[in-house]
Amino acid sequence: MSDSESRHSNTISDSDEYNDDSEHSERRVRRADAIELDRAIEEYVNHSHVSQYDQSLTPAHKYLGNQLRETSGRAVYEEGVVHVLPVIFLGINVVPGQILPMIARSTAMSKILKYAIARNRAFGVSYKLNKNKRTYGTIVEVFEHTDGIENLPRFHAKAMGHQRYEILSVKPFPESLEETIVLAQIRVLKDSTLLDPYSTLCLHPRRRTSKHDEVCRKKDMGQTQWPEWVYKQFDVNHLADRLTDKIRMAYKDVKISDDPDLLSFQAVRLGVFNQEQVSDLLGINSTNMRLQYELNYWNKNQSMQKFMCARKECSIPVCNMSSVFPMSPEGPQGTYCNSWGQIHDMITVTELDEDLDVTSVGRPSEECCWFPGYSWLIILCPNCQNHLGWRYLANNNKLMPRIFYGLCTRSITSTRNYLRDERPDFSDDLIIDY
Repeated sequence: MSDSESRHSNTISDSDEYNDDSEHSERRVRRADAIELDRAIEEYVNHSHVSQYDQSLTPAHKYLGNQLRETSGRAVYEEGVVHVLPVIFLGINVVPGQILPMIARSTAMSKILKYAIARNRAFGVSYKLNKNKRTYGTIVEVFEHTDGIENLPRFHAKAMGHQRYEILSVKPFPESLEETIVLAQIRVLKDSTLLDPYSTLCLHPRRRTSKHDEVCRKKDMGQTQWPEWVYKQFDVNHLADRLTDKIRMAYKDVKISDDPDLLSFQAVRLGVFNQEQVSDLLGINSTNMRLQYELNYWNKNQSMQKFMCARKECSIPVCNMSSVFPMSPEGPQGTYCNSWGQIHDMITVTELDEDLDVTSVGRPSEECCWFPGYSWLIILCPNCQNHLGWRYLANNNKLMPRIFYGLCTRSITSTRNYLRDERPDFSDDLIIDY
């Protein structure tokens, strides 16, 4: 064979080998594509069977049963006027718009509910009766309850918070020695909001449009000796925007209200303020001032990133604040009642701290579960055995989230100062009218 023939033969041989390698490579690519397609199909099939938890079930409080009777009408108390109202000291606060579920098993709860339902269905809820400072609370009104409660030792009810009040004086509840219920003289507090501090400065308010707000404001500032930042301190929308930014920095999955008044109450139901602080904040008449206090508190505690065990001399980290997420359209913090009639304020989180090995008590149970489709398990702090809350497990593998946690707000804190009893005092000059 000549050299040219030999080179030609080698070329053909190399070409055949290249073609064989190319065919093998194409087969491998096709095989990989097929495997990837099978995986994609499998993931799609699995995902198509996954169902997200229906958050509308939570505020319905289905664990109270389906036999509750709806009521009609609404009691509205005149603001600034003294009224007599039955009040219960629950150890928690209720804010306007909040639902309060109740299972009346205790004598105190049973008596005040029967008393209220027999009249206009309204009663007051306060955190506790203060001796050295003013006591505030919220009027709640029963809107659903078990029928025929007169002769029942145990019954269920739902109430909603409406108006805020200040307690002026108290006297014992009729035919009762219970210290947690009283008949109180209250004054209903008036809600006031300074909407636009610039409006009185505007030379031509009718000509102002949304496009010219900033331009007009700068011109209006020329009429006053005060700089713009002074007025911004009282601009309710500016305050709401600043507080919203603070909340979003700490919580990633929480929907925030655009209404400044609603935001001022939503901010106290994120696990940041303890019950005494919330009680004091309820005494502030002005939405502007309430937002100022809340914003000031966030500014003083810029380092808030974790929830910790609230028991003194513990302070073990429990979870990141960014783990907070809602299991209800009302937000991540809710009020619930167990089968023994105990009322808990609870905030839901996706996960606990990696280093926190909580102690679990008992076996998963569906009894009186606040989230339909889940079972609960009591969890304790591994350091001090404080009751932190509950672990929730989905009964169906396709229900999402599979696992989440509910933390008692009285068992956690977001600031170490609270652990040392250095609590900020909001009680001075709280009643402020603009």
